[in-house]
Amino acid sequence: MREIINAALPRQRHLVLLGLALGLGLALAAIAARSVGGAVAGLTLLPILFFLGMAVREIVRQPGREGLRVDETTGSFFAPPQPGVPFGPALCGYFVYYTLYTVAGSAVDAWDRFLMLAYLLVAGGLAIGAWRRVPFVTLTAEGVSSGAPRSMIVVPWEAIGAGAPTGPGAAGRFLRLPIARPELVRRRLGWLRLGAFVPVRELTVAPEFLAAAIRHYVAHPEHRATIGTVQEYDRLRRALAGAPLTGQV
Repeated sequence: MREIINAALPRQRHLVLLGLALGLGLALAAIAARSVGGAVAGLTLLPILFFLGMAVREIVRQPGREGLRVDETTGSFFAPPQPGVPFGPALCGYFVYYTLYTVAGSAVDAWDRFLMLAYLLVAGGLAIGAWRRVPFVTLTAEGVSSGAPRSMIVVPWEAIGAGAPTGPGAAGRFLRLPIARPELVRRRLGWLRLGAFVPVRELTVAPEFLAAAIRHYVAHPEHRATIGTVQEYDRLRRALAGAPLTGQV
């Protein structure tokens, strides 16, 4: 597990830097060529088309279809991020491009500047988040955590109430855990209490399998101590035999 995180985080950081550099470079090039209509049109159209392509890819991309993986060293089941370019770095680059190119224009009022500042703040937040953690979910004997190597949220099993984790339909963007004891939940942003959400869209695990596994360990605390062993994962797969996937170790 640690090797996967150590490989995924630098790669994601490189993509963040690449996205910001492309946004800055295209904005400066478009500003410099503003007096040449055709060149400006091309430089303006290129990032828009790229961003639209990334947005369409994000909409149509299917969530993972695998099971969880086993790390006996850390005593955990986990799901790493899917391969490919995350949407966040691309969005950061586009916000930088759009903000700089718009602010450099001649007809920018106070409201436009406020929006541009908001775009830059969002881009900065996305860049910092992508710089510090990769999409990840981990199940241990203690509970469920999301994000690595810095967990965004840690939910002990005792904090999860009865009922199934729920998500926004077939898109499978995230799971919302039913919380019975919110005081036990640990968040990276402790002041932001918007519920316990586990993003799953960019993970290799099938959302329905992850939801079933969480529901299983909430209902069967006697099995939690052996989470992270191959034997327990085999037992879990047999218990969840109805899940439409083939897991892997």
